[in-house]
Amino acid sequence: MKAVTPLLASAALIAMLGANAQVVGSTVSPDPGPFLTLTAAGLAPSGSFAGAALVGGTVFGSDQAFADMPKGAGAATVGNFLAAGPTAGSPATLTFVAPVKDVSFLWGSPDLYNLLTVTTTAGTQTFVADPSLANAAAASLGFAQATGNQDFSQYVHLVAQGSSSILSLRFDNAPPVDAFEASNFRVTLIPEPETYALMLAGLGVVGLIARRRRPA
Repeated sequence: MKAVTPLLASAALIAMLGANAQVVGSTVSPDPGPFLTLTAAGLAPSGSFAGAALVGGTVFGSDQAFADMPKGAGAATVGNFLAAGPTAGSPATLTFVAPVKDVSFLWGSPDLYNLLTVTTTAGTQTFVADPSLANAAAASLGFAQATGNQDFSQYVHLVAQGSSSILSLRFDNAPPVDAFEASNFRVTLIPEPETYALMLAGLGVVGLIARRRRPA
């Protein structure tokens, strides 16, 4: 499997969605972690991350008759996985206690029915696994395959655009069939105001040094 580079996938998606894109999504290379801990309650707090509450769906620690743990070439679930479907409960919604800037996770056995809805402070964006389902309201992530193959999984990366931030992820299927599986979550937090101040100060110092090094 050859992963689409984030830069190329993001550029293609921006061109397709235009200036109204609230979230840019892309498939990415396998992620080595570490990952957030997924429990029946949602994503557990870790460091500065306040956690995310789970409503709907079911968290499993092993393969089920109706849902397989995400895995594949260069990808393997660490810990538990989330399943959303008629048997596991659907939809499943992860709501972040505090907004985050971007989220990545391992999407297991993507198929024609999976629907991912990302809610941000600027609105919502829906993503589908199969390009043939993409339309003005639903963008395709361009998976290498979307056949429901249980031995294929791929990491996706979702980034809120501009000053917006991500509030929740909703995992669903249309029509309602089993199952949407996801694991190995990671997030990037919204920098605190003082962090921005430090960044600007650092850029100022770099600019000052560059000016001093200019030849007379």
